[in-house]
Amino acid sequence: MKKILKDKSFITTMLTLALPITFQNFITSSLNLVDNLMIGRLGEEAIAAVGLANQYFFIFMLCLSGINAGASVFMSQYWGKKDILSIKKVLGLDITIGFIASLAFGGAALIFADQIMSLLSRDPRVIELGGEYLKIISISFIFTNFTQGFSSALRSSEQPKLPMYASLIGVLCNAFLNWVFIFGNLGVRPMGVAGAALATTIARTLEMIYIIFMIYAKNNIVSSKVKELFAFNMNFIKVYFNTSTAVIANELLWALGMTAYSVAYAQIGTSAVATMQIATTLNNMFMVLCIGLASAASIMVGNKIGANEEDIAVDYSHKIGKVAPMLGLLIGIIVWVLAPQIVRPFNVEAETFKDTVTVLRIMALICPIRSYNVVMIVGIFRGGGDTLYSTLVQLGTVWFYAVPVAFLGAAILTVPVTTVYFLICTEEFIKIIFERKRLKSGKWIKNVVEECKAA
Repeated sequence: MKKILKDKSFITTMLTLALPITFQNFITSSLNLVDNLMIGRLGEEAIAAVGLANQYFFIFMLCLSGINAGASVFMSQYWGKKDILSIKKVLGLDITIGFIASLAFGGAALIFADQIMSLLSRDPRVIELGGEYLKIISISFIFTNFTQGFSSALRSSEQPKLPMYASLIGVLCNAFLNWVFIFGNLGVRPMGVAGAALATTIARTLEMIYIIFMIYAKNNIVSSKVKELFAFNMNFIKVYFNTSTAVIANELLWALGMTAYSVAYAQIGTSAVATMQIATTLNNMFMVLCIGLASAASIMVGNKIGANEEDIAVDYSHKIGKVAPMLGLLIGIIVWVLAPQIVRPFNVEAETFKDTVTVLRIMALICPIRSYNVVMIVGIFRGGGDTLYSTLVQLGTVWFYAVPVAFLGAAILTVPVTTVYFLICTEEFIKIIFERKRLKSGKWIKNVVEECKAA
């Protein structure tokens, strides 16, 4: 660690990128926490309904994240070459593909809300409330696409602060509008779960307006004319999908895996769903540091590969690989100590409170190794252009190990939700074996922008 701390260029770059991204992710996670705290006052059925409805939005978000991440691989490497026109071209393709996904997911949420909820829960009241929530937030899918697309371009060009400010505006608006619509303040009738959905939709709209306005009003380097955004051709699209398909599949199938866990928890009961919803939301508040480090790693490695400085990219990968578990250990200690205090504000039964604290402490124990895994898959390998290998590792461990184990524990062995979650977490130990081997091999370094020259 002493050698790492002496590398001032590495530390400065890492912190400059990681801290704003971390703060943005913290703000985004706060939005979910605000929703859960306020909705929590309506009872466990409301928590479960919104949690499961947001599981569908989570699938969409990870599909969109896959599209954005695939584009970011190219934009980061183009930024290393200072090729701004190509960044704009990738941004246009990113937004276009994301728009198609937004229409598909948003349309399904509007038309098939009840059917979607019935796949996630057997509780009629949870299905009813969740369906109502999904129908209202369906329009926000399109706004989210534009926000995330432009945010990816800004972060890839080492401008993470503007997306952070946009997220802050979104969270503050969401908290205030929750207070207005959920409980009926300022002369508005109480709307309950529907009010939370309306507040979230308005907040996401304002977030999009702010980020696009600031980009074009200040003539940011990613501000693009329509002609520049749609300068891509079929050859360019093929090259993009050669690298990005694996990332999109990774995010989408991983999200489906997380949803499968939720279905397994629902086999245990609504209390188990509420337990995991609260624990996951709280844990995500702490894991934003790891996600921020992973995002910074992806950009740093991608920039150096694009600039043909592969030896520095390798050096960065090993240094970040040492920082990640140390950061995870620190987070784990904090989560373990604070678990009872941070669960106490939720309006849940005593048994649910106890289970949530236990799950949070399992998360705390596994945090160092999970932090390393996240940084390798989302950061180093993805930034290096090695998208297929990381996808195979991620999906192999989730779908061929963790998901079957979850259903074995919940539906066949009928063990408590705390035990089911612990069994799922053992997947992390399998994953690290493959990641260590790949990192040492150096095969993860792939200059993807070289393939685009013909396009």
